[in-house]
Amino acid sequence: MRRFWAAAALLAACRSAPEPQKPAPAPAAAAPAPRPAVRDDDAPGLEELALRSLDPVEPFLKAARARRARAEKDLRDPEALEGAAREALACAADAHRSWTLQFPVALDGTRPAAEVYSQVGGAAAEALYLEALCSAAWARTQGFTPLIDRREELTEELKRAARLAPDLDGGGPERELGALLAALPAYAGGDLTEARKQLEAAVQRAPDDPRNRLAMARAVAVKAQDRELFETQLQVVANGRDPAAAAEAAALLSREGELFGPAQAAQPIPGGPQK
Repeated sequence: MRRFWAAAALLAACRSAPEPQKPAPAPAAAAPAPRPAVRDDDAPGLEELALRSLDPVEPFLKAARARRARAEKDLRDPEALEGAAREALACAADAHRSWTLQFPVALDGTRPAAEVYSQVGGAAAEALYLEALCSAAWARTQGFTPLIDRREELTEELKRAARLAPDLDGGGPERELGALLAALPAYAGGDLTEARKQLEAAVQRAPDDPRNRLAMARAVAVKAQDRELFETQLQVVANGRDPAAAAEAAALLSREGELFGPAQAAQPIPGGPQK
């Protein structure tokens, strides 16, 4: 009996004794602070994002868009042509990375340009277009020679972009192809008739986009000395809803006597290469 009570007493003592404290859990590691979102106009930030991204196609495309906007802004300032050239070159490089990441099979320097770009599909149409547009913009800041040197690939890129996405950028592929064919001399593939055809297609595709009519007036009407075409296209823009484009059209119309005067054959194409 004494053993029972001794055991009972021992059991009661065990039950009443405080339970040993469990060790406190280790504090959870703090989650890394999320990176701030990169703005669509932050080209360097977008390029950095692309380099650390598992899918860099879209960041490179956005960077190309941002570089294009910067280049076009600088091109309107005669004192900023050096900056425009840098931005245009960077735009072309970003666009090139974007489309070649999607269609690496097209990277073959042993085939003609038309065959290479035929491998590019619709998903990369904008990147292909931006590479051509920005490459041509850079070339124009350097004079005729780089434009002539790259004429084949630029022409084929724009033709492919026009087939894949003709409505892109307000008829941009046809507009830029028309401007290119008008700017090139005949011995280097320039063709004013084909240039007009391409620009007419762009105007028909996007009649409310003033860039198409401005390009028609600058690139084709002046070079062909077609005063009626010049006036018709610019009057539409001058009476349009885009104040900046209307001002540009009015400025060109104010130079009509100069552009179509006695020395008209020696006049440079407005907005074209000046070297």
